[in-house]
Amino acid sequence: MVRKYLNLLPENCADFIPCPKAGDRKAWMSLPEAVTAPFVAAAEERLSQEYPGISAALYMEFTKNGNRSHFEAAYFTRRIMLNLFVLAECITYEGRFLNAIADGVIALCEESGWQLPAHNSYRRNEPQRAFPDSANPVLDLFACETGAQLAFVQYVLGAELDRISPEFCARIRREFDFRIIKPYLKKHFWWMGYNSEPTNNWTVWCTQNVLLGAFLPGMTEDAERRKCLNRAVFSIDRFLAGYGDDGCCDEGALYYRHAGLCLFNALEVLSAVSGGVFDSVFSEPKIRNIAEYIVNVHGGGDYYLNFADCAAAAGRAGVREFLFGKRCASERLMTFAAADWSKTVSEASVTGKLHRYDSSDEMLNLFYLVEELFVTSEVLSYHASHQTVPKQPDWVYKSTGLHIFRDSVFCLGVKAGGNGDSHNHNDTGSFILYKHSRPFIIDVGVETYSKKTFSSQRYEIWTMQSQFHNVTDFATGAQLAGAEYKARKVHAAIEEQAASVSMELKDAYAPSAGLVSYKRTVTLLRERDVVVQDQLASYPGLAFFTLMTQAEPVVSFEEGTGTVITVGDVGTVLVPELHPLSVYIEPISITDGRLLQSWQSPVYRIRISYRNTLKVIFR
Repeated sequence: MVRKYLNLLPENCADFIPCPKAGDRKAWMSLPEAVTAPFVAAAEERLSQEYPGISAALYMEFTKNGNRSHFEAAYFTRRIMLNLFVLAECITYEGRFLNAIADGVIALCEESGWQLPAHNSYRRNEPQRAFPDSANPVLDLFACETGAQLAFVQYVLGAELDRISPEFCARIRREFDFRIIKPYLKKHFWWMGYNSEPTNNWTVWCTQNVLLGAFLPGMTEDAERRKCLNRAVFSIDRFLAGYGDDGCCDEGALYYRHAGLCLFNALEVLSAVSGGVFDSVFSEPKIRNIAEYIVNVHGGGDYYLNFADCAAAAGRAGVREFLFGKRCASERLMTFAAADWSKTVSEASVTGKLHRYDSSDEMLNLFYLVEELFVTSEVLSYHASHQTVPKQPDWVYKSTGLHIFRDSVFCLGVKAGGNGDSHNHNDTGSFILYKHSRPFIIDVGVETYSKKTFSSQRYEIWTMQSQFHNVTDFATGAQLAGAEYKARKVHAAIEEQAASVSMELKDAYAPSAGLVSYKRTVTLLRERDVVVQDQLASYPGLAFFTLMTQAEPVVSFEEGTGTVITVGDVGTVLVPELHPLSVYIEPISITDGRLLQSWQSPVYRIRISYRNTLKVIFR
């Protein structure tokens, strides 16, 4: 899709100019104070602090006990602090932050490796090495992002740093060439894509940042740029080959921001430096489908249909989504993103904080932050004239089996695919339900990443297991991971009054489960109810229908009706003719920081025991 434009390239590619340099005071002083003031305030708070130290022992902790968080807290804080100081200096231009910027530049350049300990290997699925080989750099997500960050510092404040000492920018250029350009052009890392080698968000995330750094003025020679461009285009095409034409991100809404949006920025750089040669890519239906994915999986408020390693509260849309929508002529995406970003800016005017400075992924990429500063006025203006978000339609992603049905009350997502997704959970047949934009039946998500998360022990983690998703559970065997464990005989029927999907699920479970047939049908009766019907054939024992909730469930029995489970003040679950003794409620304490970003502790697991058939109504 992208390589076909290579023969149209000009002889020499242009520089990528992401924004005015700091010395262009008219441009920087024109930015809205609502978005500049929080960055200056945050930088001033940090100005008296030292950059966190990174010791060899801290780096090696991951290979000793699997902990990622301790090292990553120091590593990411360094980069966030540098970004804040750079933005504050560009905004104020008083020289107050230049020494802190110089300290940050040298701190990053002195690191033995820019890759995370969890990524310190040279081949896919190879054991991580305890400490970086400083003579043999690894290109992972954050090595590439660090390279782009330092290149951006050199671009936007190079003249100001040179007045202190020309060594700072010279050091950036040397490190960028040795740690990024040389390994990118001479080595193969799995995320680059090769033949049928699978790709994921890493492919475009890394590629975007290599392109950003390589095409900033003064960072690389023309010959190297052309080689970088050719390799980037190849990787982007490999990434696109792994997507269905429907544009579904099987890694979930959170990873859309590292997949779809990084694809967007990579294409933007290619278009800018080639004189618009790649502009036509944005008119491809597949690219537009990738762009609009985030709108389609929006559950309401700050919540998303969060299958796989995705948080339910996956972060608001913003400037990048808006620009992607603009490029693809998607009013739906532009309106959605502008509405979300206007909330964020409005809150900033009250709280004085635009981001969670210590944890936001968006804070790690200096380019994203500058995009926000220079595009916010356009986004707010657009929002002022596009207050009504277009009605969201039902949506079926055949490439992954995700079915999304909506009415004015419910947003229902059903996974009728398989357990071979990237960042997979064993949850085929599971569903997520929001009522009036509030969590009713939930997917808990994933805990803070550790060594165990991406190891052979992944499915020992409770959040990955089918027993903690909204499917029927069997004592004889749970669902297994792998593309062969999937739903079959999937059939969807979408009509004005109702929408439903049915599937055969026995092949998603271990053979030891002994299932002859497990059929599930999930139906949205518009403006009324959601109905889930499970039917087993020749299963001799008890089955357990599992539901996960945030709000506390309370069980009661109504004569002539059956069991009623009241889920907080969100909704009720009706199980006709079922005795309440068949319902067991288990509170699950939440202590993990990543889960606590979406849920309060505890969450609840409802287990309804039954034989043969069960009908459950949500209203």
